[in-house]
Amino acid sequence: MITTTSPLESLAAFAIAFAAGALSTAALSIYVSRLHKAAQA
Repeated sequence: MITTTSPLESLAAFAIAFAAGALSTAALSIYVSRLHKAAQA
């Protein structure tokens, strides 16, 4: 039996992956910014 995923499930998976990527990018950016400030001090 072939099961197909609904478009809503695909959209939810994409939204979760996008949110995780955006969050990790923001966290890394904040970390690098703080590291840069600490290196200058």
